[in-house]
Amino acid sequence: RSTRVTAVLVSVLLAAVAVAVAGPIGFVGLAAPLLARLLARRVPGLGKHLVLLPFAGLMGVVVTLGADVLLRSLVPPTMTAAVPTGVVTSVLGAALLVWFARRLPDTGPALSTTSEHLGRPRSSRTVVAVLVVASLVLAGAVVAAVMFGDRLILLGDVGNWLNGVSGREVTLEMGRRMPRVVAALLAGAALALAGTIVQAVCRNPLAEPGLLGVTAGAGLGAVVTLLLVPGVGVWAMSGAAFAGAILVTALVFLLAYRGGLSSTRLVLIGVGVQTGLFALITLVIVIVAPWDVNLALTWLAGSTYGRTVDHLVPVTVALLLITPLAVTLRRDLDVVSLDEDTPRILGIALDRARVVLLGAAALLTAAAVCAVGVVAFVGLVAPHAARALVGARHARVLPVAILLGAILISGADTIGRSVLAPIQIPAGVGTALLGTPYFIYLLWRSRGSDT
Repeated sequence: RSTRVTAVLVSVLLAAVAVAVAGPIGFVGLAAPLLARLLARRVPGLGKHLVLLPFAGLMGVVVTLGADVLLRSLVPPTMTAAVPTGVVTSVLGAALLVWFARRLPDTGPALSTTSEHLGRPRSSRTVVAVLVVASLVLAGAVVAAVMFGDRLILLGDVGNWLNGVSGREVTLEMGRRMPRVVAALLAGAALALAGTIVQAVCRNPLAEPGLLGVTAGAGLGAVVTLLLVPGVGVWAMSGAAFAGAILVTALVFLLAYRGGLSSTRLVLIGVGVQTGLFALITLVIVIVAPWDVNLALTWLAGSTYGRTVDHLVPVTVALLLITPLAVTLRRDLDVVSLDEDTPRILGIALDRARVVLLGAAALLTAAAVCAVGVVAFVGLVAPHAARALVGARHARVLPVAILLGAILISGADTIGRSVLAPIQIPAGVGTALLGTPYFIYLLWRSRGSDT
């Protein structure tokens, strides 16, 4: 244990020094040791850590300098200062991670999301109580979202607006605010439902839709359209986001398929693809339209700003189509989340079920991205919290997760609109502030299962 602690502290110190000198440069810490170990298999004596450690450092120098040289050779001289070297290292590192994941043999089942990790099954009375409390909290969140913002709207004014007798200022403000409120609720529900499906299929309580690269694919499609087509309409941007999400999901499935779909391989390849695409998004923003950086970054941070009724249509349609499908397949979700063998014993075509379920999750995620942009952690926190509250049966998890997801984004959006008004904090920032501690807590809880 002391050796591990010392190694971690030294690694943190080295990383801090590197960031202080050159800024954050992603994936060098993954690529350099991996390349060093691959070469060590072919060079006698290189596998000893006395030699391997300095050699890995040398490989880090080669990777970083090579990325910088590649950047300067591909990007016009006027742009080299604006494009971070970390973008190139992230793309190269992501490609290396995908290559490594494809060579990775199946090592057994992933982490389970079943009740053995979430305590005893909950009684029906407990489930009903959780549903009632969550519904009341959601109702309170909706009332707060309608009332609070850059100006306070009283409930009496809301009643007058509903009856069509409100004043001009209240009418204008409610016309701007209500699409934002509904967009936050629908996007939260969609991301939570998608996260529930992904965690069940991948059998990993730490999984979320972004691990399939769906979020990054939708983000890349929308950002490219937003920057290249001035005054682009909602439907064009939504179509681009859907196309990006579907193409990336298909790419991840294609890369992960090797005589079957391994959950571990699928997650690793999804992480690699997502990281590479986010690096490409940064590159596109800097090169194509540096003057629109704030617009693109605000959208990537997840914001309901400027939402209209048109933004609500894709996510509404996705929820209306996929929610009944998920409820119908709730028992399949229960079985798929157990292990590799049980579904086959029960006659479930595992690969086909994975493709259908993860495809549905991809559509939900793309629709949510169209509605509010890129919002992190909702697809992680809401399903896991739902399982902790009502157990692992998806007949119970699905409605609770949907309620919690809607509460999360609605609450984050309301706080972001109100705390520093008229300055607005994107909803994605709020969910990240809430989700990061919860993610750390999940890692701490799962440490025992890794030993």
